[in-house]
Amino acid sequence: MDIICISIFFFGCFLFSFLERYFTLPHIWWFFIIPFCILIAFRSLDVPDTDVYMNYFMMEDADLLYYNDYGFEIGFQFLTKLIKLVVSDNYQFYFALITLINLVLIFNAVKRINKLHQEEYKVLSDSDVSPTTESTGFFSIILLTLYVAFFGLYFNSIVLRVGIAFSLVVFAVSYALKKNKKPVDYIVILLFLILSVLFHSTAILGFIIILIILFSKKHSFKFYFILLSIIAVFYFLNLTSRLGGVVFNIIASLNAFTLLSDKLSNYGGTQSLFAAEGISIKFVFYWFMSFVLLLNDNQSKLYYKLFNVYLVGLAVFALLRSVLLVERVTDYFLLFSFVLFYLFLSQKEGVKFWMFYIGIVLVQLVFVLRIINRNII
Repeated sequence: MDIICISIFFFGCFLFSFLERYFTLPHIWWFFIIPFCILIAFRSLDVPDTDVYMNYFMMEDADLLYYNDYGFEIGFQFLTKLIKLVVSDNYQFYFALITLINLVLIFNAVKRINKLHQEEYKVLSDSDVSPTTESTGFFSIILLTLYVAFFGLYFNSIVLRVGIAFSLVVFAVSYALKKNKKPVDYIVILLFLILSVLFHSTAILGFIIILIILFSKKHSFKFYFILLSIIAVFYFLNLTSRLGGVVFNIIASLNAFTLLSDKLSNYGGTQSLFAAEGISIKFVFYWFMSFVLLLNDNQSKLYYKLFNVYLVGLAVFALLRSVLLVERVTDYFLLFSFVLFYLFLSQKEGVKFWMFYIGIVLVQLVFVLRIINRNII
């Protein structure tokens, strides 16, 4: 992927982020969504797996009743057939439309989450419990920039099926976070989770995320500090070098997770699956940022439900460090980092805001560029 184009795009993101914070610009998010869709659509075929999805799209037909076994989930094949009915054999439009679907899902899901967050702050301000930070408006460019800084670029450039599955899980979470849920909300949650599994079988992890959202609560600072310290000890000392294989065999023995274990096994074979590797800078970054998010002292229960999901991702990362493909699992939990970063940044002002915002974006951008651009070591 062209580094110059990416640099220009993110410079534009920072510029529009500045304008959005100080001026009212209606529908400004389209100034982000359209250029990003174009950037992804016309990416180089050297980006990993791009040629695989391009060749699949060219081979796929538009018959909605007949499906060949291409090794892709039925939901993704159905979406591909629908898109092919519209754009014929134009694979750039295919990539652009998939990216558009992801961005629209993410945008609306987090907009719902932000609204719930603001409603909770309004209740806190009217009660005896005074929030330590003020609730603010919705900054669409900042949100979308935080999303694409790592996960958005990675999902839409390389793992298209996983990207859609992730977006559907986030949408389900936006309903699970409602305080007073109606029966229809639970139906919506279930439907979006089932739909996500139809796009990628690993999305079955979304059910675990929903359970965390529904039943977890805010704990004390001491509890979180001790937990993060234990996570660090397990990861940096690599105390569970054999645990990865044991856990994977347990997962494989459970019928409900057979598809998940088979999917992970397909990525590189059994021997490479359990090969040990060095310390992940990505883990170090997210572990360090957990303290930043924790010290924010946010009074919102919603914030800590998402933070608990985030911590589960870090814990699994530490416990299964010996599994090379552990990030196929942990990304489902760490994905919510961009939502937490947004809620954190939306309450910052001046130099602090720009220092954290630019730093968070650029660090994650380095991570993803090393994946999508093979020329970067």
